[in-house]
Amino acid sequence: MISVYFFTGIFFTLGFNAFLSQVTDDFVTGVLSIVGGVISSVVVAWCKDRWERKRSGR
Repeated sequence: MISVYFFTGIFFTLGFNAFLSQVTDDFVTGVLSIVGGVISSVVVAWCKDRWERKRSGR
């Protein structure tokens, strides 16, 4: 299940980058790409934590 979260994060980030590259300049795209990657990583870690808590019954 963890790999599903990981690949979801990757595809979200790639799609977000593709969209941004069409509507903004390179600097803004780079900054937002980094921010999007960080947010994606946090969301994946949060989902993993919830999954582990759910499985352990806490």
